[in-house]
Amino acid sequence: MAILTGVIRLVGKLGGIRNFKKLHDPNIYASETGSVGKNVYKKSAKFKNSRLSNVEFSGCALAVKGIRKGLYHVIPEMVDSKFTERLMKFARELTLKDSEGVKGKRSLRFSAFRSTMQMLYFNNKHEVIESAKYFMRSLHSDTRIETTLDVKGLIIKMMKSPSGATHYRIFSHLSVVSDYCYSESNRHYNPTNPLDGLNAFAYSELVKFDDPFTTQIKVVFPEGTVLGEDCTVIHCVAIEFMEPNGIQGFRPIYGASLGMMDVF
Repeated sequence: MAILTGVIRLVGKLGGIRNFKKLHDPNIYASETGSVGKNVYKKSAKFKNSRLSNVEFSGCALAVKGIRKGLYHVIPEMVDSKFTERLMKFARELTLKDSEGVKGKRSLRFSAFRSTMQMLYFNNKHEVIESAKYFMRSLHSDTRIETTLDVKGLIIKMMKSPSGATHYRIFSHLSVVSDYCYSESNRHYNPTNPLDGLNAFAYSELVKFDDPFTTQIKVVFPEGTVLGEDCTVIHCVAIEFMEPNGIQGFRPIYGASLGMMDVF
């Protein structure tokens, strides 16, 4: 595979070339056409490792889809174009860390690597939320079904906001990520807990720039929610910038700063 950077000049014989693009990637890729036949790939021992790896990659893709489902209130507006790629890389690393499973059936135990998961970031433009987190503290109950974001003395300067913004608000969001395991009955990966993708969120009041702000924002999952040990909760927080919108009051504008607050 290669990246197309300009006009191609060809001399001599060459097989077919296909061009393709990847989502959110400005590059145009080129590779030779033609591949191993479907039946050969499925049955030949030569491609056994490739088949097993592809099964695990499909499990990673399902797990990432579940994470994105839980975060659909912030995707795609608050994440960068590489976020899904980072999630896939992290999920793949989890399968490689499963020393008990066999290749092609290794599990994705998010619950065993919560502290590592907390190091993931949503957007490379996160200066505002990272500085704001020094004035925030996240407290969650033992049952993990509710979280309180304690904000004390937060001051955000207008110079850090996008053009047109006059106010901001804090967005506190919870989402559930289940572990994923290979199922022998249907021969693909499934979440081990049906609560995978569950989410809840809350907003603060509108705040003027340069004014000190103190508040508590409580987020609670629906009544009756019981989280198992195979469930991981992602708590993320965003600073949403607001602009006047006539008689309708205010509306959020592009450029919210989203960050990871806690994973538990």
